[in-house]
Amino acid sequence: MTRSPWSTAAGIVKAKATGESYEPSLFRVGMTLTPDPTSFLLGGGAIKATAPEGAGSMVSVAAVGTLTGGGVTLHRLYLSGGSGFYQLHLGAGGAPDECRWFSVLDEVHPTDNDEWGFWLDPGDGMIGYPQFQTKDGKLYGRQWSPGASRIAPITFDETLTDHRGSRTRRVTAMLYAAPTGAADPAPRTEYVLVAAVEDGGEAWVEVRAGIDVNPASLSLS
Repeated sequence: MTRSPWSTAAGIVKAKATGESYEPSLFRVGMTLTPDPTSFLLGGGAIKATAPEGAGSMVSVAAVGTLTGGGVTLHRLYLSGGSGFYQLHLGAGGAPDECRWFSVLDEVHPTDNDEWGFWLDPGDGMIGYPQFQTKDGKLYGRQWSPGASRIAPITFDETLTDHRGSRTRRVTAMLYAAPTGAADPAPRTEYVLVAAVEDGGEAWVEVRAGIDVNPASLSLS
């Protein structure tokens, strides 16, 4: 039976109101979302995150990821076309209490130990450094465990499911944030997620820009 956007949204609301657990199994390959383009239009040039392809209409989820690490579990909904993903955290009641959209800002393929050390060296690797600077010179402070010295990034094991089945990959990441400077009701904060990804025999570094999203606006179905 196909679930309508209203029935799924109602299920989330009911779970929150009654204390029932919202099951992440509702996050599935092939489900549809309706991304709202409003925040991206309001943010304009103040944000680096780009809107999902097809925002304002129904789009399909091409892959679903579950990340565990650092004592937390995160869920990702990857959209068709590789335009980005929604990353959600579920609260104690099982309803989403945090949702962010991340689009690609940059991707790097280190070729030797020195290049990998630039990102992951335990002493001064960029992933885990107190600040991250994007190519336009803007500085983003560390959102996870702010501080003045480098810390180890968080290592997640991600179970990624798509039309081919499930596989596990490793994501070593740190989240950074900075004010956008845009007036309300535009997004007040923009995030930069920097991660080293190990997937099978391949490895790379990806830099993504993100903003907060109201999960209710997705019309999960």
